[in-house]
Amino acid sequence: MRLYDPLERDLPAMGFVVMEDAETGEQLLVDTQDRGFRERFAQIGREREMALRQACRRAGVDLLELGTTDQIARELLRFVDMRRRRSRVRASGSGP
Repeated sequence: MRLYDPLERDLPAMGFVVMEDAETGEQLLVDTQDRGFRERFAQIGREREMALRQACRRAGVDLLELGTTDQIARELLRFVDMRRRRSRVRASGSGP
């Protein structure tokens, strides 16, 4: 399961903000008003998400992606139901 904040995908123009690398603690002052910065930020995020999805696919892992604005309980139930149905299909021998 991956929980994400939509701001990771679409950074709003808020002026100058301090961003911190959660792993290293390094801080960087960035200007979110700069359209080029926001576009690069979004592109890097898309590439990171694509790499994660591909890695999960190669490993045969189902990935549930939930946004902080999603109705998490509903999405989780939908995911579990989808997995249950797929398991039944495989058990019956008619699936991949």
